Amino acid sequence: MKKAFLFMAAALTLAAFSCKKPANGTDEQTPGAQVTVAAENLVAYFPLESAEKAVTVGEGITFDSKKGAGDFGDGRIGKAYTNTKKMNIEEAYLKFSLAKNNAFTKLESMTFSAWLYVPTPLADPSDPTKKLTAKGAILSFNGTGVEPVWPSFVYLLDNEGVNEETGKAWMQFNGRVDFLSVEGKPLMWPNASDEAYAAKDKWIHVARTYDATTGAWATYANGLKTFEGLFTPKNDGKDPVGAINAAFASDCNTLYLGGWASRIEGKASDTWLNYFCGSIDEVRFYNKALSETEMLELYKQELKVALGK
Repeated sequence: MKKAFLFMAAALTLAAFSCKKPANGTDEQTPGAQVTVAAENLVAYFPLESAEKAVTVGEGITFDSKKGAGDFGDGRIGKAYTNTKKMNIEEAYLKFSLAKNNAFTKLESMTFSAWLYVPTPLADPSDPTKKLTAKGAILSFNGTGVEPVWPSFVYLLDNEGVNEETGKAWMQFNGRVDFLSVEGKPLMWPNASDEAYAAKDKWIHVARTYDATTGAWATYANGLKTFEGLFTPKNDGKDPVGAINAAFASDCNTLYLGGWASRIEGKASDTWLNYFCGSIDEVRFYNKALSETEMLELYKQELKVALGK
């Protein structure tokens, strides 16, 4: 009997240890947490499973609320943020509060990655003969930028069209960043247009990297580099602008997933400041620019989890 008791105690102890969180702070029970690429550099992770597990890694980042048509629905891995109306003209977003010394205030170099699902645009309720565009804000940080319309930092799917030579649709995956420390001038990362970003009714993996030391930036789609360049606006274009945290204004205290901060907070009413019409999943921020090899491996690992292999 004593041996049986000791055996049961040992089993319970082992089970308790197996439920502990790994070094990167993610919950082992959260889908996607087993992704190991640059785990030591992961500073923010949004699995978007639920209100309780909307964010599981991220100092000073807390889930606040869901608004309008923004909710948790079927994702690439488990659940995801979903615009339930599938229209970018109606209010839909998740709100996250940022403490004064949050994970983003410490960023110098960085990598942003996420899975996006863009549905075929629906008809405009005000004019059924017209279809809505698919473009909209993936995420944005608030804060007093240098222009009312533009928040300190925003990622979005933007202009779309058709390549006249190939006949294939394209869309832009953009990242607007206002580096407030550079003579008070707004600065925008170059646009990235590609067929991959125009994919409809399927999941695509997007990412953008930035190296503060060299000014090198790159965008990715499904693990492959689509565009790259140098971001060097200082000293007549000879030097990189520096740490990405210079883009966050001192009054930046909120992150909006799926919506434009400036429109949500009433700083701008322009109708083109659209909400994201689809779903967003597995949002990750790293404190370094991942290499091409790491980006491809990140895509492969997340895809493996998504497919249950």
